[in-house]
Amino acid sequence: MKLATLVLLAMLTCGAAGNDIIKGNTYGAPNAPLMIEVFSDFECPACKSFHDNEVPQLMRDFVLPGKAYLIYRYFPLAMHPHGRPAAEFVCAAAQIGKYQEVAEALFARQQQWSGDGKVEQAVNNVLTASQQQKVRSLLKSPAVQDEINHDMEEGKSVPVQGTPSLLITYRLRRTPVNGVGVLNYTLVKALLDDLLKK
Repeated sequence: MKLATLVLLAMLTCGAAGNDIIKGNTYGAPNAPLMIEVFSDFECPACKSFHDNEVPQLMRDFVLPGKAYLIYRYFPLAMHPHGRPAAEFVCAAAQIGKYQEVAEALFARQQQWSGDGKVEQAVNNVLTASQQQKVRSLLKSPAVQDEINHDMEEGKSVPVQGTPSLLITYRLRRTPVNGVGVLNYTLVKALLDDLLKK
């Protein structure tokens, strides 16, 4: 619930970043001094942990005060058989303004749908029947596929070695951050605070 409240507040000021292909998966003000891109796979347990534990703190300390603009990037890993379908479902939901609800539902029920592959059933309770139909019709649309492919290409250029990974941009300098021990909030906060002092 804390993340949902923080997200709603941050979404009041969210917009698009340049000519990037983004729809609904951003938080904060695009003109914030820091840009934090989170490359994430909805089927990745470490991504769920980062989403549940570190993201609410990033929202509270950096996004809501206007210090950072946060973008969730779709980066489904080949090792996760349901990662791409989950990304397509969330991205399609974003096209109708339901990114947050569907992303939250998938992370909350990750263990279940990653085992049985029933991605759609995992989010049915957060969408009306009409919204479910719209999302299904958009799954293979160019808008959805182009956004996911764009994020994948962006991640490969970083390069993203695994998920979750961060790409932090400050004054046109891009700093990739990844690794299990590195992505704890204390270390990420120290890095962000240090960048803002420069």
